[in-house]
Amino acid sequence: MTDTIKYSLGALALILILFLYNRNSQQSYKMDSQRIFDRPQEDVYRIKLFENDKEIELIRTDSIWAISNVDSLVVKTNQIDKIFDRLLAVEKEILITTKEEKWEKFGVDDSLARHIQVFDKNDNELLHYLFGNSGQDWQHNYMRKNNTSDVYRTNDNVYFLLNTNTTYWGTKPPKPEPEEDLNAPEPVTD
Repeated sequence: MTDTIKYSLGALALILILFLYNRNSQQSYKMDSQRIFDRPQEDVYRIKLFENDKEIELIRTDSIWAISNVDSLVVKTNQIDKIFDRLLAVEKEILITTKEEKWEKFGVDDSLARHIQVFDKNDNELLHYLFGNSGQDWQHNYMRKNNTSDVYRTNDNVYFLLNTNTTYWGTKPPKPEPEEDLNAPEPVTD
């Protein structure tokens, strides 16, 4: 074998080794997203949203959702759909911190965060997460599971869905149509 072929094979082997090393090191940057809730929608019977002193509770009876202690509003079904399609489907992407002293910076301490609790039919808590909206990143939020110190960045901005205003979740029921009087005389036409 000539020296040129030896050097070419050596360079090729070196390039192959560098390629495999680079490929292996890139695997450590791969994001493994995980949904916060992966149970069927039918398992959820009560949803509690709260922040500071404001609170709202959505309760399901059979297939009908209602706002606890508010009889004058009908729950908007599209808002309930958003809970299951976006809020409970949000994924935690990147671990941001594990230090409790940084919770305030990301808005996930108990006093700054918006909370969501989900319960089953036996009133067992299925999840409790705290969401923060600190910083200039309008496409993501920060979140942590209650009683843990790990703060994650979410793959979607769902902070607005944790609204505690009753008018966000409910609307006034439509007025009933007046009933026709069947005994009324027919209108006269010429």
